Amino acid sequence: MRYFITGFLAVICLVISLAGFQGSLTRNRPIEIFPDMDRQARVRPQAPNLFNEIHGAKDGIGSRLPVTGTIARGIPFEDTAVNTGKKDGSDGWLELNPLEVNEKTLKRGRERYDIYCTPCHGKAGDGNGITSQYNLVAADLHQMRLVQIEDGYIFDVLKNGYNLTTNSVGIASYRMPAYDSKMSNEDLWHVVSYIRALQYSQLGRLDEVSEDDRAGLQKIINAE
Repeated sequence: MRYFITGFLAVICLVISLAGFQGSLTRNRPIEIFPDMDRQARVRPQAPNLFNEIHGAKDGIGSRLPVTGTIARGIPFEDTAVNTGKKDGSDGWLELNPLEVNEKTLKRGRERYDIYCTPCHGKAGDGNGITSQYNLVAADLHQMRLVQIEDGYIFDVLKNGYNLTTNSVGIASYRMPAYDSKMSNEDLWHVVSYIRALQYSQLGRLDEVSEDDRAGLQKIINAE
């Protein structure tokens, strides 16, 4: 029994010396008994792979382009107003959001706006986001031109970007990036709705407010 305990303690010390304590820091790579598929075979971008060498174009590209004539499931491809922001069969911008606007869609639009738009345009949409501290100028969404512009135009700017520029080495980029790859068309329209809500918050009149809220707002106005 004495030898068993001695051997057991020796094994524990050996394991601790090799693997360490849970949560401890080390510069050495840990020993993985069960890797849990943390590392799997994969294709690096622009690197050749076995399929490419045997059945592919042998062009050294690991990431393959979609097959010609195919469309990924769920990708909007129809030339309709909800996908383009333009009137059907016309180049004119759609005046109003084609999707239903309600409390749920406004909350969704606010969530997306806070993630993608607030850093530049600010919470209030006045262009005073965090990027203004680094001399990056963003549009004030309350300027009358943008208040009066069609919803379809704002959708197109969100979807495809705005103000294409080229730097000194010839690389083209948009000053406002396109969010087509970040948000679905539905979410883009929800952001448009929320931008309109921000604009209306600065343009509303006291007589448009319900009587229950009017007294409280009047006190705030008088205090200012």
